[in-house]
Amino acid sequence: MRNMYIFLTLFFFIVITGCDSTKVDNKSSSINLPKDIPSFVTEKDFEKVDWDRTVTEFDTGTRSDMVGNKNKLGIIGPELKPNEVEKWLWHFWGIDKGEMTVVGYNQSTSNIHPVLSDGVWARNGVGGKVNGADGSMPSNVVLPEAGKWALLVYIDGKLFDTLVMEIRD
Repeated sequence: MRNMYIFLTLFFFIVITGCDSTKVDNKSSSINLPKDIPSFVTEKDFEKVDWDRTVTEFDTGTRSDMVGNKNKLGIIGPELKPNEVEKWLWHFWGIDKGEMTVVGYNQSTSNIHPVLSDGVWARNGVGGKVNGADGSMPSNVVLPEAGKWALLVYIDGKLFDTLVMEIRD
């Protein structure tokens, strides 16, 4: 009888431990990267998003309507609405050339989407000092749904900065 209690105790311990490790594995795979996303974009980039660090409006000395992260990355353009294409002028501090990749990540739906309106992940052409920034680039942008979005911006395959903003209907 004593062996039966030991066996049942071990059996329940193994079952409970096995269930807990399965739950942990499921949490780590909650981000599904699109198949066509550039290879330098990793799940860790999304896990590191600081959702409390939202964009702010700031003055560059030449413009007072810049939105973003001061002295790093800013944009001038209208507020985005879901499924509406808008034109933005991106501003970069610390770089003056390169290929820009922009990846959108919705906090509540975990939807990952290209932000450039023609559905591509990247575009070459960062350059040109303007509005106090070291580099700039115009583009058309669009996001498919409302919510809190992180726009992960890469320059030449390296994460440059992240803009967190609310997209409202």
